[in-house]
Amino acid sequence: MDVTALRSFSEVCRRGSISSAAQALGYTQSALSRQIASLETYLRSSLLHRHARGVRPTPAGAALLEHATAILAQFDRAEQEVTAVARYGTAAARIRVGAVPSASAALLPEALAAFAAERPAVRVEFAEDVSPRLLPRLLDGELDVALLTDYPPGLPAREGLHATHLLDDELLCALPRSHRLANPDPDAGDLDLAELADESWVEDYAGSASVLAAACARAGFTPRIDIQCGGWLGKQAFVAAGLGVLLAPALLLPALRPDLAVRRLREPPYRSVYAVVQERHSAPSEASAAFVEALARTDTVRACPPAASTANQGTKATLLHRGHGDEGQELRG
Repeated sequence: MDVTALRSFSEVCRRGSISSAAQALGYTQSALSRQIASLETYLRSSLLHRHARGVRPTPAGAALLEHATAILAQFDRAEQEVTAVARYGTAAARIRVGAVPSASAALLPEALAAFAAERPAVRVEFAEDVSPRLLPRLLDGELDVALLTDYPPGLPAREGLHATHLLDDELLCALPRSHRLANPDPDAGDLDLAELADESWVEDYAGSASVLAAACARAGFTPRIDIQCGGWLGKQAFVAAGLGVLLAPALLLPALRPDLAVRRLREPPYRSVYAVVQERHSAPSEASAAFVEALARTDTVRACPPAASTANQGTKATLLHRGHGDEGQELRG
């Protein structure tokens, strides 16, 4: 199969127009049409349906498109690695890492610094997003390593995914400094979540909101979420202004605003953090495996104890496997 023609087909489907794709790729319309025709001849199937507003994939074209992203990503990666071997003597000059936002506060910078010192010839590209959007990018071959959490809907059991459990991340309560519970008596101990039953909460996407709802249900109340904000910068600002309280992962502590007070909870919820790589086509690259090892060696991971009790384990979302510092396991459906 002609990879150039496959790339052109993918671009045509993305734009819904042969002329628009031809312009973007620098081909004439007739040249791009010949590439599509060569694919159709090779596969003995019609791939595009023409209509008044452009084109769309036929059922056969949709089946091909489902695989095209991964095929092209693998091809690009192979091309880069061959070039890297000639230039650097290593099989990967670049790895692409995606991570949840809270990992950027300390865990990821610490691992990146150590990895860069050990492998200066390998360039690391980083993208930040939430787990439900990072996982499809990993499966499509756009990422080599993804730092994910098991926030609902959880990590699915997928054949060909290899997950290394890094740590169990305790969720803490962040309050405005002026809050009545922000500066307790030294002997007060950890905060009972039920004391916050009448508070307004700041939350973002459905996964973390469901963790909050489950923790509050165990404490005997339903949280009132008045402010939905997708970024940690905004969430902290709302809390600092006295407009609500929030659950914050311990991983985020180094980046929390100084005008917030943080209290541990008496029966805290936890989430697990995993480094996930794909093994569908081959073993992870040596550089990707080395980056996962660098994550596991960070002071952040070593300083984070496993979930403390069986009761706390019950607060966790759907798990792939348990145990602090587990070796990676292949995830199968």
